[in-house]
Amino acid sequence: MQTDTRHDQPPTGMLRYRWVGRATLYCLTATLIASGVVVFLSLLWVFTRLGDHGWLTFLLKISLAVWLVSGVVSLLILFVLHRLLIPPKEFQYEPLGDARVHVGLTAYNDEECIGDAVREFLACPQVHRVVVVENNSKDRTRAVAEEAGAHAVVTETQPGYGSCCMRAMAEAAEGADVIVLCEGDMTFLANDVKKFLAYLENCDMVLGTRATQELRAAKTQMDWLINPGNQIVAKLVQARFWGTRLTDMGCTYRVIRVEAYHRLKDRLTVKGNHFSPHMFIEALKLRMRIIEIPVVFRKRQGLSKGVGSNKIKAAKVAVSMLKLIYGA
Repeated sequence: MQTDTRHDQPPTGMLRYRWVGRATLYCLTATLIASGVVVFLSLLWVFTRLGDHGWLTFLLKISLAVWLVSGVVSLLILFVLHRLLIPPKEFQYEPLGDARVHVGLTAYNDEECIGDAVREFLACPQVHRVVVVENNSKDRTRAVAEEAGAHAVVTETQPGYGSCCMRAMAEAAEGADVIVLCEGDMTFLANDVKKFLAYLENCDMVLGTRATQELRAAKTQMDWLINPGNQIVAKLVQARFWGTRLTDMGCTYRVIRVEAYHRLKDRLTVKGNHFSPHMFIEALKLRMRIIEIPVVFRKRQGLSKGVGSNKIKAAKVAVSMLKLIYGA
């Protein structure tokens, strides 16, 4: 494979790209907040006697004005300024040919499932090497991964989901053309690698999404609250980086060209559970081409060590994600 150096230097107009994206995000946020306020005040005005007070009518008028102005400005930025100031990305086709595909699996106390995950990826004809990075596991995760045939099993001593993901990609990058990042808890299907590789011919990185109902098991962490909440936050990122379609903020399963990884790796610093959006936000800031595709999402084996279905933990991670988005 030939190395693509087009993104090695920041593209011209990066400052313009940044402020246009931020303006879109802030205006859209103002529109959403104003919409909620308008609905709330309208209900008070209709169903309570507070409508007789002039202050409520005044607040309602102010809220409607903010909603209208911010909405119009958002549309103008997206469909006028963005088209005038931000150069469009050209179509790209770079066949992978006989690219070497290395898989980096993350694991933490995954004794009961890491063996199955390793064997499943080893059975994929597209995969050349499988590396397991375990994060100070207290059980037999390391031994089971070795017994299953993993080409290498490495211990990442720095705790945290992000720390484990960064080490997994670093280990998988050795001698690779393409890096596959995935969790070793059997929630994802190894056979989806071929779907990732098909789309990677047209971009720098391919993200998986767990939001597609037809590919999602009945009982997973993507439940009635986390799934729609996840998609709403993803749309904020989409507004900030207009042109990239996103529906999932926390899917670990992804594939990246090794040259794109080397351009990106020094920008990766988040060690916690919000590493996933941190990685693709940093890639989008470099104007990398990113495509999101639906992947199979199964019920995990064993206990979740991340967010899982814990709503309090999910809320904390969501706040961290929002800080990333509004600071981008």
